[in-house]
Amino acid sequence: QQGTPTMAEQQMPQAMTQEEQQKQQEQAAQQEMERDSMLRAILDGEARERLKRIACVKPEKARAVENYVIQSVRAGRVPPPVSDSKLKQLLEAMNEQTG
Repeated sequence: QQGTPTMAEQQMPQAMTQEEQQKQQEQAAQQEMERDSMLRAILDGEARERLKRIACVKPEKARAVENYVIQSVRAGRVPPPVSDSKLKQLLEAMNEQTG
């Protein structure tokens, strides 16, 4: 009997896992909110609309563009706000890099 874990002990790792999963989901949601806020501050209205349209067709492409824009602004290569015409230039540059 000593070697057999109780029902509560057997369920404990699952509870921790669920708790950890919930914490990870909350962190991911918080990061996504911060990302959206940053993009709203960086992009003007037309550029945001263009990215939304891209996301409807190619979500992974839109995410890559968002990452590129954020990195470019952080590195000082592109001053905010990013206009629609500047976003088009960045898209063209990305397309040239990826072939």
